[in-house]
Amino acid sequence: MSKRKHAGYWTKENCMLESLKYKTRSKFYKGSVSAYNSSLRNGWLDAVCEHMLTRSEVTTKWTYERCSQESLRYETRGEFKKESPSAYNSSLRNGWLGEICDHMIEIIKPKGHWDIKENCRKEALKYKTRTEFQKGSISAYNSSRRNGWLGEICKDMEVVGNLKMRGIYVFEFEDKSAYVGLTGNFKKRYNKHMNSIKSSVYKHIEETNLTPKFIQLTDYMDEELASKEETMWENKYISNGWNILNIRKTGGLGGFPKWDYDSCRKEALKYKTRTEFRRGSSGAYCSSLRNGWLDDIRGHMIQIKKPSNHWTKENCRKEALKYKTRTKFQKGSSGAYYSCRRNGWLDEFFPKTEKGVG
Repeated sequence: MSKRKHAGYWTKENCMLESLKYKTRSKFYKGSVSAYNSSLRNGWLDAVCEHMLTRSEVTTKWTYERCSQESLRYETRGEFKKESPSAYNSSLRNGWLGEICDHMIEIIKPKGHWDIKENCRKEALKYKTRTEFQKGSISAYNSSRRNGWLGEICKDMEVVGNLKMRGIYVFEFEDKSAYVGLTGNFKKRYNKHMNSIKSSVYKHIEETNLTPKFIQLTDYMDEELASKEETMWENKYISNGWNILNIRKTGGLGGFPKWDYDSCRKEALKYKTRTEFRRGSSGAYCSSLRNGWLDDIRGHMIQIKKPSNHWTKENCRKEALKYKTRTKFQKGSSGAYYSCRRNGWLDEFFPKTEKGVG
């Protein structure tokens, strides 16, 4: 247990020294809330956090291009996930994983592997939530669900909501201001409010130098009931004299994409191949990929999978002729593109010019 600091300890100099332990403001806040709040109250925060990464630098660290470059270092998804988890998880969250891992060797489990309960149980131990389990190992997840093992092998996982299950929370300030909301993940919602300049909670912190108290008001419940509960809690705070910081009216279920499972499945039926689906409806495709639905909803599609040794130099040359720029080549035929990058053929197929890259 850390020793409690005496009153007046957090001078500007001590706050500065403490802040050097952290790379971002959110980590500074979590690791040393007293130093953070003292800096905030006294107007030193920008100065003591000058060395830290900005929000834009944090959120854009693993861009599509950087994730693509990082993935080229690995031969399998397992290696990629183990050696570079931040790049892997960013790719998974943004729906890029299938494309940037196209060059990798697929290690296919023997038939019947996921029909064994113990194999599914061991696989589930790699994940913290059911959602991560579903995204990271859809075959093991679906087998567990079909065989009725899911509840048992996921019993120790962290419980979070989803599109159908939400919980109610509130941020309370000492000046009797409050923000009431609903979410499918309390931890993520807390971090978003504390670190997003667009958040009403963040803006109120900046305006008042007050630190809010975060309270989970309910467990996760059906989305329609949660919507009514949110409005009920807001009215309760208003009747008790609280100033509500919510910009939008509570009771809505906004903030989530239109692409739920059913709409993605209907959209997928319009396409004959996975590539056509990705190009024709990127929103539905990426949502399906992120949520682990892709294998389920593309069962009717023609599987066009090139053999592992297909992308020879000559085949890559023929494929490259279909595109005018490297960017279009990468989007249209990622397997050929990454083979060219690994083998150093890109400059030959797309010569660099004085004005830029071909």
